[in-house]
Amino acid sequence: MNSRMFTTTLFVALAMMVQVAAHAGEIHFTPLNDPNQGPLGTAGNAVNDLGVAAGNYLDANGALYGFVSTAPYSDRSFTTVTVEVAGSPFVNIWGINLEGAVAGWSQDASGVFHGLVSRPPYTTVTTFDAPDACSSDSNPACSGNGTFGFGINLQGVIAGYYVDAQGIAHGFVTHPPYTPRSFTTLNPPGACSSGPACSGLGTVITYLALNDLGAVTGTFFDAQAVPHGFVSYPPYTHFATFDPPGAEATSPQSINFFGVITGTYFDAEGVGHGFVSHPPYTNTTFTSFDAAGSIEMVPNSINAEGVVSGSFYDASDVAHGFLSHPPYSTVTTFDAPDACSSDVPACAFNGTFPYGINEEGVFTGFAADASGNRHGFVARQ
Repeated sequence: MNSRMFTTTLFVALAMMVQVAAHAGEIHFTPLNDPNQGPLGTAGNAVNDLGVAAGNYLDANGALYGFVSTAPYSDRSFTTVTVEVAGSPFVNIWGINLEGAVAGWSQDASGVFHGLVSRPPYTTVTTFDAPDACSSDSNPACSGNGTFGFGINLQGVIAGYYVDAQGIAHGFVTHPPYTPRSFTTLNPPGACSSGPACSGLGTVITYLALNDLGAVTGTFFDAQAVPHGFVSYPPYTHFATFDPPGAEATSPQSINFFGVITGTYFDAEGVGHGFVSHPPYTNTTFTSFDAAGSIEMVPNSINAEGVVSGSFYDASDVAHGFLSHPPYSTVTTFDAPDACSSDVPACAFNGTFPYGINEEGVFTGFAADASGNRHGFVARQ
């Protein structure tokens, strides 16, 4: 399976915008660079409907911190979100809701991951662990494992996954107050979810895979290590599992308010295609789409209007950004300012990486230059 599969304000001040030509229309970019960043820079991961962006930055010492920023995304508009635990080197924010609450994860000094949630003004961060997560700092097997929070909806529900002591991943949803009794574990039928043979497999929910109705989508691995898609609605007692026609591997990434899902599937030739599907997620509900010159599409987010944002890799493994609107017959491609976008070896696995998109069509992400340094952005078409 391709290793890149899991790699994987409404109006901004015109004076700060940088315009680049796209294949259809123009994409307008505003820099998103935390004033505390080091050379490796800033990445935008999510943006809410008020244009508040969230993500992470790396400081000069290589420590990873979360941030929240409002328009015009100047130095004064950034707030750092961190976990005040001695020796905690990493904090990453992946989701933000309309009220500005953020979700993500932190890694402690023993290498164990813990979910987190914080609300404005972000002076307090609550960390949490799924009940069966490998979360003990005294257990060497827990290093690199634990609880990973991602999306957060308007009700404060958080979705993500945890890894147990056997190295098996399990999806979860949790709600305030994020105590052990607040967790629901999600293991779709067919998921390899117990026993030594399932180590390194299980169920994964990432990115913006939770909507405001509580519906979640994600990927589960069967006993043959083949990934499939699933969706579940509260109370999470039933699951719809799916694969697009011709799929050898399926990776859903995002679900919108109406239950429309986007993600990637790989065909028998190993080519990754973008897909969109809607209830009931049967073969006739799938639409496949590709950018010209793509060998792998990586749709990351879909808004209520069905606009998909993401990236794709060309034959030289350079990443480019894209947007696609229903009915997905055309794909707008672009390269962000500062992105390494030439078909030269230094640009391989660098380029443009859009992530979350809000209901106004504003999206955030980052550009990676030839040195791998990240340059955050907020943009719209």
